[in-house]
Amino acid sequence: MSTTTWLLRLYPAAWRARYGAEFTELLLARPPSVRDRLDILRGAVDARLNPQLTEDPVLRNPTAADRLLALAGVVAGALFTVWATIIILASPRWGSMDVGDERLAAIGYAAGFLGMLLAVCVLLGLAARYVEELGPVGALAAIVAALAFFFAISGASLVGLVMLTGGIAALAPSLSRIVHPLVAAALPLATIMLALAMLGFVGSEGQTTFWLIWGGGFGPAWVLLGFGLRHGRRADLLAAGPVDQSASPSAAGA
Repeated sequence: MSTTTWLLRLYPAAWRARYGAEFTELLLARPPSVRDRLDILRGAVDARLNPQLTEDPVLRNPTAADRLLALAGVVAGALFTVWATIIILASPRWGSMDVGDERLAAIGYAAGFLGMLLAVCVLLGLAARYVEELGPVGALAAIVAALAFFFAISGASLVGLVMLTGGIAALAPSLSRIVHPLVAAALPLATIMLALAMLGFVGSEGQTTFWLIWGGGFGPAWVLLGFGLRHGRRADLLAAGPVDQSASPSAAGA
């Protein structure tokens, strides 16, 4: 593979389709120096992180409901962060004589409970409002993740943790059509880290509280999701609106 070819392949397909021929001619006319290659690499990273710069822009039209959904995501993330921080700093080892600050623990569990309720609202809101962009698989994954919180609240923590991890992981590819791909990737990564933190802490029989630090990114990931949802639904999907059944062939024939 020539230098020109592999440098071109660093860029996304949409960029190559639009600028590939011009880029190739430029490199053939003047072979790139080391500094040029670094600049090309930096440009390729930027093109992949900001695909809207090389593709047709997607216009979005946020409504009050979209802003409320976004706010719920941000508040849920903030509550998860409070919960995780208190759990990390104030959780005593199992079997120890130190009972910890019961008032602080109550605040932490209350924050976690309210965060889960808001997260359920966000996930069900995603499944209901963004079904065209998520598709059936993504919408179902959001519902499974929402149900996982109910299992966690009811005491079936292991079942809830498995369902939450699987549901969020299945939701992420579809979620990248709504929010930035890095935000969509951060949520399943933080969820997996949370699962490892919980399993590691339980596996150590509650003795190694260091495991709990791994779950610290769960709240910030939800905050990022909330900020990403503030842009709302795609304007072209809103303009299409519901299908007019009276215009269908069967209705016309009747």
